[in-house]
Amino acid sequence: MGPTGTGKSTFVDIAVGRPDSGAGHGLVSCTQEIRAVRYPHPDGERNIVLVDTPGFDDTFVSDTQTLRNLAEWLKTTYKQKVMLSGLLYFHRISDNRVAGTPLRNLNMFKELCGRDNFKNVVLVTTMWSEVLEDVGLQREEELQNDFWKAMIQLGSTTHRFHLTEESAWEIIDTISVSLPEERRPLLIQQEMVDENKPLHKTSAGKTVLRSITDIFSGVKGFFRRSKTSKATKDRRDKAPTLPRPPHPSRSRSSSSVSSHTTHSSIDGLRSTSNTSFSNSTGFPSEHSYRDALGGVITTLKLAHSVAEFVRIHCLKEAIVPSLSIAHAIEGMEEPHHELLRVVENAALLIGVITEHAQKVRITTEMKTAISGFAKDLKRADGIVQDMARRHSGTRAVLQDTDLRTLTSCAESMRHACDVLRPKLSPDNRPALFRVDVGLAGVITALHDYKSACCEISKEAMR
Repeated sequence: MGPTGTGKSTFVDIAVGRPDSGAGHGLVSCTQEIRAVRYPHPDGERNIVLVDTPGFDDTFVSDTQTLRNLAEWLKTTYKQKVMLSGLLYFHRISDNRVAGTPLRNLNMFKELCGRDNFKNVVLVTTMWSEVLEDVGLQREEELQNDFWKAMIQLGSTTHRFHLTEESAWEIIDTISVSLPEERRPLLIQQEMVDENKPLHKTSAGKTVLRSITDIFSGVKGFFRRSKTSKATKDRRDKAPTLPRPPHPSRSRSSSSVSSHTTHSSIDGLRSTSNTSFSNSTGFPSEHSYRDALGGVITTLKLAHSVAEFVRIHCLKEAIVPSLSIAHAIEGMEEPHHELLRVVENAALLIGVITEHAQKVRITTEMKTAISGFAKDLKRADGIVQDMARRHSGTRAVLQDTDLRTLTSCAESMRHACDVLRPKLSPDNRPALFRVDVGLAGVITALHDYKSACCEISKEAMR
């Protein structure tokens, strides 16, 4: 086991004499499924089964799905009375520090094994050819004296893998192969089979969810800073920043908005061109807009991982169209601020629900409310996908049906806020309050936009 790209597949292939079997050397991870290889031990008296697992931080599969696949495999084998003799945990000595993904991997691995199994763990360092000997030795000592210290004190050993068959078997032979009836299950096997816990309630599952929650907190912090930095400007611009409907002279129809509308802010009847998106227009800068959109996409991806992991199907129904909307906006050449505001508040609401769902079961009333705004988000996604296919000059135009759909979407999310509020812990209520206020602003802006369109249509008819 170990992070993606640490040499797990290479180790297995070299050990069984198949160095050219396709182990990954590029940016795309090699192993996406669990692979068990049976091979006769060189002593000629027994067989060894090497189990190659997908790495975390995979290029295609999320960490939560990777853990689920691994946990299901371990659960199935334990029920069949098959248990592991030992575990090899791989780490690149070429990594100049243990942080981020490698540290999360190590913490999850420790919780998956359980302290009683540390004596059966071999901590394997790889990629020695990529560092100078003294540099590698310094990093090895740091691992042994810091990050791996507790495991070593409980019986884990450390070894170097030098990309040879001899080196691979030296490492395998350090594992004491006990009789099947003497082998112990891993902690995650005990929790899921003997104690009948769902994966997200196991020690390893809780560790993965904590790491996701930590990232959530960082994204929420970004949104808070973003809101604060715009507070002064928002007080000046009492009306929300939406595209201004076209001037009558540019409209030939009283029933629709002209396709030649420039993307402008509502400020009385003043029209300010927004081609450069400078701060003087009342819109966020292009950089701030892209940052906010990136935060939305990150939030939704994290929420999707949790929803998949904890099996919250109703939440996934809301996340999928929200992500689709965000990616469609991301692909548009010009910013579309009103759509960003809708999906930004959707992402914040989904984030609050996701954190709540990790601690408390979602009630039937909450599921109904989530399904309600999920349906509206699907309709909004249809609008956005249609806009994305239009000519760039007409993408900023919102038709009457578009406005009704987006307004309904915002209102159904506000209803979900009302349902959720009494059930939230106090630390999550401020975030929900910001969502509620943000949605109120979106609804007001959409109504103002519609009213302005009606006034211009009447003026054009005169």
